[in-house]
Amino acid sequence: MKSSIKMASVFALSALLSACQNDETLADNAPEASAMTVTQVTLLAPTSGDLTIDTLATTELPAVNGNRGGVSFSAPMGATVQIQTPSQLEQSSSDQYWRTVSGAELNKGIMLAVSQNDSVIRVAPRGDASSGALQHSPAIAPDQLRLYKVDKQSVDKSASMIQSMSDPQAMATAGIIDDSSALRLSKQATPGVYQLQVVQPLGANDSYLVNVKEKGSPYHLALSAPNRLSSQAPKLAFELKLSNSDIALSPTATLKQSDGRYHRLAVVKQGDNWQAQLPDELAMPSSNLGLSEIQVDVETRVNGLPLIRTVKTAFKQYVPAAKLADQASIHWQNARPTQAVFELQVASPGRYQVSAVLVGTDAQGKQANILRAETAQWLDADGQMSLSFDAEQLKSSGLGAPYAIKALELKDQSQMARLSYLGEAASL
Repeated sequence: MKSSIKMASVFALSALLSACQNDETLADNAPEASAMTVTQVTLLAPTSGDLTIDTLATTELPAVNGNRGGVSFSAPMGATVQIQTPSQLEQSSSDQYWRTVSGAELNKGIMLAVSQNDSVIRVAPRGDASSGALQHSPAIAPDQLRLYKVDKQSVDKSASMIQSMSDPQAMATAGIIDDSSALRLSKQATPGVYQLQVVQPLGANDSYLVNVKEKGSPYHLALSAPNRLSSQAPKLAFELKLSNSDIALSPTATLKQSDGRYHRLAVVKQGDNWQAQLPDELAMPSSNLGLSEIQVDVETRVNGLPLIRTVKTAFKQYVPAAKLADQASIHWQNARPTQAVFELQVASPGRYQVSAVLVGTDAQGKQANILRAETAQWLDADGQMSLSFDAEQLKSSGLGAPYAIKALELKDQSQMARLSYLGEAASL
């Protein structure tokens, strides 16, 4: 009996030691299974289509978004979804032109160039705040407008060239609510110069916007210009082309900043393109809200007839207040990236946003999207911003190494401006 008890005790002790040994083995392996490592990667050099920041500058303008709370998230992204590179250009085309004229000029009669019959002329009153209070010029009833053909400097008042009229009420019904009136030219009207005049005299200092729209005209003025402009850039380069014509153009340019101020700009030819000079005092508007606008006007002659065109396009003026450092730290767990930490150089306190797409590799060796991660926070000085990669999203994607970071973007939410973009940011 004693022998049996001893035997049982030996077996029990052996089993207990074996269990302890297994626990120790698991305990030793557990840290290895969940071990976290950190590696350093150097961001790839920018290529065509990328946006970069070279020299930092400070800004004193109030932040549009002053939220100091942080937010961070990642969302699954379709494996084959095409990553859209931000466009750097804004393009527009125009078959019309605008002129700002005074009441005194309309009393006397203004000259308008028309290259297409059935064109529409619209006259809208403008406001004037130069006295400190907004003064709105009176609307002009369309029956108070006269339009005559000018032939060899002589105004032919024997026949009206107006086919139909629209008063401010009719224009408002069509969605144009600026108290404007409109005239449609007769189908018998031929291309050339016309005089627009009012019957009832207006106040000499009244102000009006005259818009000539030539729908169907073969002559369109196309403008291509950057959609963002750094405060460090003294010039805005643009391309200009008039369709169905190869004549040399002599454009003039006006800057309308987001705060509503207008400035005439000097324009110079640079090869096949043009450059509008921005003096230092125009490097930034007085507000971060809204977009600035460049307006280009051309007056020329095509086939011996006068042609006028105005084309506009919007862009964002911004201060390069922060940029990403060249290196990032990648955190790993179970051979999967869990976090990317970026160093930011900050010249002005503000709320900054970093976003990127994490891609992996499938069984055939092809890259595919996994997720898009974003983070935003307020930084008073140089600091770090981290993108977190959700472990479940990585696992469910079925993708593995090698991984890469694409579409790395830095935005300044204080200015509502895109600062930089790297299409191919890093190979992990």
